[in-house]
Amino acid sequence: MLLLRRLQKLKETIVELTVLSKAVLETFWFWVPPLFAAYIFLQLWLVFFVHPLTLAILPSILAVYALIQEDKRVRAMYGLESAKKKSAADPFGAAPKELKGFEWDVEKALQNYETTLEGKSEKKKGKKS
Repeated sequence: MLLLRRLQKLKETIVELTVLSKAVLETFWFWVPPLFAAYIFLQLWLVFFVHPLTLAILPSILAVYALIQEDKRVRAMYGLESAKKKSAADPFGAAPKELKGFEWDVEKALQNYETTLEGKSEKKKGKKS
C-alpha cells in the first residue's frame, strides 16, 4: 500500500513537471533571451567573418537566378520554344541571302489590303451616321 502511494505521488510529480515545462516552453517570454542572443551572435559573426561585398552581391545573384528560373518555368508551362534571333542586317562584308521557300503573291496581298481598307472605311461611315 505504501509503495502504491509513493508510485502515485511520483506519477503526479512527473505529470506536474511535464505540464509546467510545457507551459514555460510555450510562452513568448521564455524564447526572447535565447533568440536575442542568437541574433547578437549572428550579427557579430557577419561583422567579422563575412565580407561586405558578399552582402551586396549575393542578393543580385539570387535575383538573376530567380529571373532565369521564372523564364524557364513560363516557357515550360506554355510550351514556348526558343526563337531564333534574326539580325537586322547581314554581317559586315557578307552578301545578301535569298529567302528560300518564300513566295509572295503581290496581287493577293493587294486584294487583302483593299478589302481591309474598305472594311475600315465602312466602319468609320457607320459610326459617323
